[in-house]
Amino acid sequence: MAATTTTIDKLLKYVYTSRAIQNAVYKDNPLFALMPKQGGFTGRSHIHAITYRNPLARSAAFATAQSRAGINNVATGIAGDIGVAIDVNFTVARVKNYATYSIEQEALLASRGDKGSFLSAATQLIDGTLQTLNNDFGRDVYGSGLGELGQLTNVSGTTFTVGDAIAQIEVGMELVVSTGSTKTAILRNSGTGCVVSSVNRSAGTFVVAANTDTAATGDWLFIKGDRPVAGTTAVGAMLKIAGVEAWNPVTAPTGGDSFWGTDRSVDVTRLAGQRLDISALAAEEGYITALAALAREGGSPGHIFTSFTDEKNLKLALGSRVDAEYTAVGDIGFESIRLRGPKGTVKVYADRNAPVGYARLLQLDTWELKHLGDLVNKGDAAGDGGMAREYQADRFEGRMAFYGNMFCYKPAANMVLTLPT
Repeated sequence: MAATTTTIDKLLKYVYTSRAIQNAVYKDNPLFALMPKQGGFTGRSHIHAITYRNPLARSAAFATAQSRAGINNVATGIAGDIGVAIDVNFTVARVKNYATYSIEQEALLASRGDKGSFLSAATQLIDGTLQTLNNDFGRDVYGSGLGELGQLTNVSGTTFTVGDAIAQIEVGMELVVSTGSTKTAILRNSGTGCVVSSVNRSAGTFVVAANTDTAATGDWLFIKGDRPVAGTTAVGAMLKIAGVEAWNPVTAPTGGDSFWGTDRSVDVTRLAGQRLDISALAAEEGYITALAALAREGGSPGHIFTSFTDEKNLKLALGSRVDAEYTAVGDIGFESIRLRGPKGTVKVYADRNAPVGYARLLQLDTWELKHLGDLVNKGDAAGDGGMAREYQADRFEGRMAFYGNMFCYKPAANMVLTLPT
């Protein structure tokens, strides 16, 4: 009897394509990739000072200038001595972010080498976990510190609609929701959580196993554990990094604001950045108007970050005048549209993490993601190699951790835009 593929099946190996396994999970996060990063976030917290007014003891008359150098707020009603600069201190604390993985010792050994597996189980697991953490950074650099994923535009039974924010949803996620249209409200059902069972990315919808939190249209979504159960607007109570929405909020701070110990309402532009509604203007006209406003306050923005939807609208408005450029960052790269502003070329990047309807005009050298140890600490601070044997199980556990926060050293050089719909 002739040997066939059926008769010698037990002798044959499975042969996989020579191409690398493609990970379909998103990995391109332009703002996070381009954001300056710096270690050294030691101590309990870092005090970050901003001068928002220079000394005002000046006059064409010498006697007046000299006298004003000694005038204080009691005599004039002005906050702070006229003859000195006014500084504020932002006392910024670290936040934490964790990602863990677990692997059986047998699987670890069986997948080593070309004969056993086309991909080491440990490599796939560790790289995937690291990418999950990186994607979380990509989202959080835009955020307020609460870790919001997006807002529900419709809830029908166990089917939730979230629009473009579907890019943030993954099968198996456990989500919690705030009560109503404010993300700072308390969590429904004490944050019990709803588990995502399927995702329809083209429709912008996902299905949960059960609507255990009684989520409703208008609620905001969060990953379980990323925010306190109680409602809060206090940045010190928030568990995620203070992203661009925290430092340069869409809604200007008002009296009584307390952001890292500072009331920014005394000079909103210089302490909380700029905001401009260009929804009534044509796309290109709006951006040029915004760049001029930033230049007036001494800003030199080099980058604009917006959603893919809003970047598409700009491209359509520019038509044949689109001027594209490719920016490489390590092993990845991003295409941008170039605009001419009063202080030179500005690059517009599409970022899946950017909320639809808004754009961020940023001077990146005024920002920093500051961290303790490495940006991602792989659990080897004690010299154990980063993996530890699990107690009473034939498994190893790996841990990744971030300790740090985001800083803005010159808020006035940055702006958030409300875009045309």
